[in-house]
Amino acid sequence: MVTTNNHDSRETSINHHSTRTMSLSPTFFNQQYKIIQKIAAIFALLVGLFVVAIFIRYHQKMLPNVFIDGHNIGGKSALEARELLLSRATFPEEHTLTIQADNVVVAKSSTELGLTRLVDQELEKAFAIGRQGSLLHRFAQFVSVVFRPRIFETRLSYQNETLESMIKLLAEKVDQPGQEPGATLRLSGNKHTLDIFPGQFGRKLNQAATKESVLRGLNTGTFGITAVVASTAGELSDQEIAAAQARAEKFVGKKIIISSDEQRITLDDISLIELLAFPDGASQHKTTELLANWESVFYRDAVEPVFEYDQNSLVVSKFVAPLDGTRLLVRETRENLLAALAKIESGDEAEIQQAKLSLQRTAPTKSLAETNSLGINERIGLGTSEYAHSIPNRIHNVALTTNKISLHLIPPGEQFSFNKTLGDVSARTGFRSAYVIKNGQTQLGDGGGVCQVSTTLFRAVLDAGLKVTRRLPHSYRVSYYELDNKPGIDATVYSGETDFRFINDTDHYVLISGEANSDNLTMKIELYGTSDGRTSEIVDHSTWNPRPPLPPEYIPSTALPKGKLQQVDWSAPGISAKFTNIVRDKNGNEIHNDTYTSVYRPWAAKFLQGV
Repeated sequence: MVTTNNHDSRETSINHHSTRTMSLSPTFFNQQYKIIQKIAAIFALLVGLFVVAIFIRYHQKMLPNVFIDGHNIGGKSALEARELLLSRATFPEEHTLTIQADNVVVAKSSTELGLTRLVDQELEKAFAIGRQGSLLHRFAQFVSVVFRPRIFETRLSYQNETLESMIKLLAEKVDQPGQEPGATLRLSGNKHTLDIFPGQFGRKLNQAATKESVLRGLNTGTFGITAVVASTAGELSDQEIAAAQARAEKFVGKKIIISSDEQRITLDDISLIELLAFPDGASQHKTTELLANWESVFYRDAVEPVFEYDQNSLVVSKFVAPLDGTRLLVRETRENLLAALAKIESGDEAEIQQAKLSLQRTAPTKSLAETNSLGINERIGLGTSEYAHSIPNRIHNVALTTNKISLHLIPPGEQFSFNKTLGDVSARTGFRSAYVIKNGQTQLGDGGGVCQVSTTLFRAVLDAGLKVTRRLPHSYRVSYYELDNKPGIDATVYSGETDFRFINDTDHYVLISGEANSDNLTMKIELYGTSDGRTSEIVDHSTWNPRPPLPPEYIPSTALPKGKLQQVDWSAPGISAKFTNIVRDKNGNEIHNDTYTSVYRPWAAKFLQGV
């Protein structure tokens, strides 16, 4: 029991001692922490005083251990440093700077060029050390400079204006315009008139890059500089010329028609071959120039509809069809054109390739239906034609006939007669003498060109799906009507029963609106009414029984100088043609199924011959 008690006593003493030791530990550590805080504060104060002393010492002066061109400028102001550098600046010995391109050389002495050393740029860099960023960052930069010197090198330079005039003089002697390879077709459809131009090398001095080369050379002690010259065009090899000939021949006799709903451009083989680049691809600048022209042609603000007519007589005094505003989508149209070119080049045998004319449209604010109560709500038919090479009197008659036919209203169920609507065709009614087909012969007579309008109207009626009651073909193939269409889609008129007639078999009025463009020699006729959902389709077009044209005929004329020839009609081979126009209602049921047959006799080219 005694032993046990003694043990307990010692244990109690030990525990008491441990408790006392543990109670002293926090005080000890708090004292140590306070001492560290005081030391840190003193150190921060000393650092701050040191930084302040540095800033005071080097205020507006370079930091120590900074060198430019081997000269220590530490502790100096920017002005003092600049004077030091300029007074001790070293320059190469008097020398001649030459710039050479091939065998062309220009030269000037260093005195003529006004040699200088660019010190200000390096001074700015040197002075910026320790003056940017936070206080800590500036201090770090100073410490860095103390242990690692900052070294800068100035550059040599010449008078800029003198150096640039020197380079410009070299460019005048070096630059040679090159010519890209290309091809031209002198006669459409004739590959024997195809010419390949192999191109011509050109060169152009890159003045900016040459100037940089000169400045680099100056600072490395190089005074003979080779100019930077680039080739601007190349020449085809004999092998490439042969390949270009074969490639261009694929386009002979081919066309690309680029069109939208109401716009149409035809590029013939002459135009297509001009667009080619060699040895491959299409010419970037030529296609860009072409599209820039189209961009101007096809830009149009939206046109609001106008329809003014007498409520009693139904005589129309003014009609303006609504038109969407359009803007050419250049990138898309370019891609469509290039795709059509590629298709021809791939060997596609089709004579005509179609491409989309991509337009962005903006609709007018008012609809045509809001202008009237006759059912003239929308376009239901469109016919177009071209008449390039027409003589002036024929061009006049086409415009006059179009104006006389245009703005005519056709009531529902009534028949339209072209001759009756046009009226008298003579000098008394404004028509001029031009060549007409009469009794199977080409003769001068009042009204030559009237059939251009009846043919265009025929095409509009076919497109609208209206019922044709009388249509006669020409005696021979007229070149104008095949400029943009197949043989046989024409309608002749003269007088009496040589007429073109159709019935408005819709439930609403139909308005004829025509436009003849005497500048680009194209025309269109639009039919306006209310669509009942019918559709029309030309199918089964075919030709047979071809016969060669007749020998040329020469018609004496006192209007031309003696011996001078003027072609007024073109030869045409004889041929027979037919097509079927199928019209269906909105449910797909046939309304009309009409076949039109034409038999064209061979024709001779006609020339006026001065006597």
